[in-house]
Amino acid sequence: MSGKGYKGHVRDVRRFFWLPRETPRSPVAAWPTLQVWLFCLAVGAVGAALSWEEQGPLLMMVVVLMEMFENVVKGVRHRWPAFVAALAVGWGVNRLAYAGVPDSDSLWGGYCVYALWTLAALATFVAVTRLPLGRAF
Repeated sequence: MSGKGYKGHVRDVRRFFWLPRETPRSPVAAWPTLQVWLFCLAVGAVGAALSWEEQGPLLMMVVVLMEMFENVVKGVRHRWPAFVAALAVGWGVNRLAYAGVPDSDSLWGGYCVYALWTLAALATFVAVTRLPLGRAF
């Protein structure tokens, strides 16, 4: 980006949000995404075992968001709608799970809620990127 000036910076920002039409757009690979979720489970379990009240779930969320954001930057199919849908579904599952889990001081209850949140978000992201490309209106 250095040395390009104002127009080069604008071009880089536009490319980040709007890929050129000829850019190949493939769906997200399911196996690496499953591996990321398993890594999130391990991170959250370590956080719950070490009595990290805030850090364990926060690390799980950050890992999932970074994985989805990395795929958005790569230019997968339906990248921004998939990202927004994954966040919305994850938030909804999080609210429903906290409503269903009794209010206790157990860190493992929070771990289970965030395990569901991360699974729902990643599954939604993968599912939306696998939708067929449609024609523009």
